Amino acid sequence: MKTRLAEIISKRGLERRAIAKDLGIERRTFDNYVNEVTSMNSEVIKNLAKYLNVSTDYLLGVDQLDNECLNQKVDNIANELKEIIYHLYKKPNE
Repeated sequence: MKTRLAEIISKRGLERRAIAKDLGIERRTFDNYVNEVTSMNSEVIKNLAKYLNVSTDYLLGVDQLDNECLNQKVDNIANELKEIIYHLYKKPNE
């Protein structure tokens, strides 16, 4: 989990201190979670996933895409579908 957690913190430019404070976790304890010195219990995993807007499976390494990446892919597909539909229903003189 260290890789995923550290990666998302870095990618989003978040501060460990702020996350720990917001979640009511001691900074040292949070650092231990990130560095895999201490294992997180299910409640911490759930709260952290909610805070970071990712799934618990993503934090645990089961899912390969975080919500942000998944949403971007869905938006891209939706835009492509709109273009296709537009061209299908476009009148010949337009």
